[in-house]
Amino acid sequence: MDVSSRSEADNAALDAAWAKMCDDLRSAGTLVARDPVAVDPTMRSAGYRYLLNLLNAGLEQMVFSADPQYPEVGHLQDNTKRYATESPDCLFGHATLDAVSTYRLTGTGGCARYLGLTLYDSVNLYENLDRAALERRDFAAAFKAATAGTLGAMSNPGGITLDANGDFEVIISAERHDGNWLPMVAAATKLMIRQYFYDWENEEPYHISLERLDFSGTGPVPDPVVIASQVTRVGEFVDGFSDYWAAMYAARAGDRNVLRTQPPVSETYASDTGYIAYGGGSFEIGDDEAVIIEVTPPDCHFWNIHLGDYWGQSLDYTFRQTSLNGHQAVLDGGVFRAVLAHRDPGVANWLDTAGNRFTRCVYRWWLAGSDDLPTPTVRVVKFADLAEELPGVERISADERKSMLDRRRRAVLARYQR
Repeated sequence: MDVSSRSEADNAALDAAWAKMCDDLRSAGTLVARDPVAVDPTMRSAGYRYLLNLLNAGLEQMVFSADPQYPEVGHLQDNTKRYATESPDCLFGHATLDAVSTYRLTGTGGCARYLGLTLYDSVNLYENLDRAALERRDFAAAFKAATAGTLGAMSNPGGITLDANGDFEVIISAERHDGNWLPMVAAATKLMIRQYFYDWENEEPYHISLERLDFSGTGPVPDPVVIASQVTRVGEFVDGFSDYWAAMYAARAGDRNVLRTQPPVSETYASDTGYIAYGGGSFEIGDDEAVIIEVTPPDCHFWNIHLGDYWGQSLDYTFRQTSLNGHQAVLDGGVFRAVLAHRDPGVANWLDTAGNRFTRCVYRWWLAGSDDLPTPTVRVVKFADLAEELPGVERISADERKSMLDRRRRAVLARYQR
């Protein structure tokens, strides 16, 4: 093929990729527009904002941190990439790997409650969607299939050793190395980095960098074949994830005001020590109602509970208290009692619905000592009856609430350097 013909073929492929991406984005938009709740302009606008979050995440994962030769660690999820009801306590990192190569990952200047590295064959859950399980409403089986892409993990606490300054270095390779070593698996294509924070005001993210040790070059250059693939995959990401979560949520469409704990995930999921389990459900309450959530947290290294909207976007956690973790929560004799409500009930453990009549809820027990993990109880009560329903629960003032929210805002914006 001569230069002119090759150029025409490359241009045609690029144009086709762009057209397909636009078609996939249009498909995702149709999914939002056709949802019955989207008759309400507020819900429709939230749905389109959700797609923008997915688009932002797709650009990061499929374009900006997608080069295994010149790797960069991007944010898989953060407060501008909110989908899948992601954890407000976690800074998620993402990088693309070549399984035949050797990489060095370094972390400096941080202090996290939990640090975890996981190898994946794919982080795109829509590629592992078990529709048969969803059709029989077997959410546990569908969740297991979705998390089956993990190939190996190590963590701190666990196998990652920190130096005297609290920094660390990990070699990722098929060949064994001394020190912190994450064995490379032949099917690995992605690395996810999780940094969980308990004390938001005093724990800080590590600066994470990744370098390929067996390759040297002058730097990446745009390649028509690579760019066409990236453009295509951005559209597939938005359409795929929006369809995936719509299907997962539809499998539980009839459930309201109940929480369920899923079985612990596989040992390769996010750590090389302890049990990890998720739980969740959805709530729907009227303006004059509230939900009392109660549980005795298990013996675990980290736990939290947080809210999302109908589409699966985490509710704003910068300016509102829509989440709580084991450091932030106030326990009464070892028992966690929270109030989910549309307005401030005057108790420390308020979960703010941010005006959403319908909310999704996720909680996680992280690095637990046992696989026998609890499920919170749920009671829907009248907001006016909360004092009677929660006798002896300490009240907080409006000034105390303002102080809590001010500290929260400063901590989140510092974490993301915004």
